[in-house]
Amino acid sequence: MRQGAFYRPDSLVVFVVAVGLTLVCLRGADRQRRVVAAALGACGAWWLVAAVIHGRTASFLPLGASMVGFLASFLVVQRLDAERREGAGEVLATIGAVAAAVGLAASAMRWYPLSMPSQNLWRLATTLTYADAAGLLLGVSLLIGVGLDIRRPLVRLDVSLCAAGLVATQSRGAVAALLIGAALVPWGAIRSARWPLVGGLAAGLLVVGTSAGNTRQPAVGVAVGALIVAGAIARPSAARLVRPGLTRVLLVAGATLALAAVVVIALHTPVERRVELASTSDRVAEWHAAFDQWQSSIWTGVGPDVVLHVHAKEGSYAYFAHDEYLQIAAGAGLVGELLLLAAAASIIAVVRRRDVLSSCAAGALVAFAVAAAFDFDWHLAALGLIGGWAAGLAAPPVDADVEPRGRALDAAP
Repeated sequence: MRQGAFYRPDSLVVFVVAVGLTLVCLRGADRQRRVVAAALGACGAWWLVAAVIHGRTASFLPLGASMVGFLASFLVVQRLDAERREGAGEVLATIGAVAAAVGLAASAMRWYPLSMPSQNLWRLATTLTYADAAGLLLGVSLLIGVGLDIRRPLVRLDVSLCAAGLVATQSRGAVAALLIGAALVPWGAIRSARWPLVGGLAAGLLVVGTSAGNTRQPAVGVAVGALIVAGAIARPSAARLVRPGLTRVLLVAGATLALAAVVVIALHTPVERRVELASTSDRVAEWHAAFDQWQSSIWTGVGPDVVLHVHAKEGSYAYFAHDEYLQIAAGAGLVGELLLLAAAASIIAVVRRRDVLSSCAAGALVAFAVAAAFDFDWHLAALGLIGGWAAGLAAPPVDADVEPRGRALDAAP
């Protein structure tokens, strides 16, 4: 997870290992997995061809490594039988939780680059050293965690930490991706995880509310830890189907309004800075620049990751379009976009919402796809592995012909 395997030495390692895993996993693979491998392989191969024909061979990395890493991770996880999928989900959720714990401590203590200042706000960045990418990692891990057996203490701790970390990244794109992906999560799973989610959200909001300035906040770190633990130790209980009385409804409504008022007042400064249109207008300019690059070479693009001249008259430029779909269009042209679409279609064709975990994994996969429209997260090869991991959990296991061993879609502890 060092810097997300973004830089070439690390992404090259991911690429080499991923190619080896892919070749091993394809031995004896069924038709569906071979179709996915062919589609993703063609997409990555064309990205390499575009790099070679435009004299930018080295620019195949890191996005090319991320594509192959996604495929390898998908093939490895999808080979697991139903009994081992829960364990694979726990590993992924715990990776996110560990990253969140490190980032939360760094945010409170102002440790750079595990937490990084932006608009004079310290945003959780984890070992990825990029807040928006950390938001995607934690969003995917959170959705997977909600799909696990919430009665287990480690799972509750994972969910609480990931929720707190996601909020502390202050990433608008990651939160939007999470909310869209959550539409595939069964309501019973969210309800069962309500206390870890509440504890994590409260901890994350506390970090955001104290993120301005460079003063270290050790007391905030302690309070954040207490909120996370409180959310994690609250054991889930079966929902009672009892109609609440008028007094209880009024009390809950009043408490909710009071809490909302406190949150608005406490978060006034960070919210005001994060909703400023400056960064949004910069990204719109980058999108226009990437679109102009694509228009200059519609079929084959101009080559991977060519510098974008955002404001030609001012001489300003950007390295990335903050939109992977436009980035691929600019670098690999319409051919690249069509191959990406074919790869997406092949993955969608194998996804099945068979139980709670596969439904949550499908939501995580949607979040992975949506977040790419707001940032260059796919360029972190480590996140390519995470995306493939979620896709593998969303696909049927090798023993799909037997009864699912995970919780049913309407199950709740």
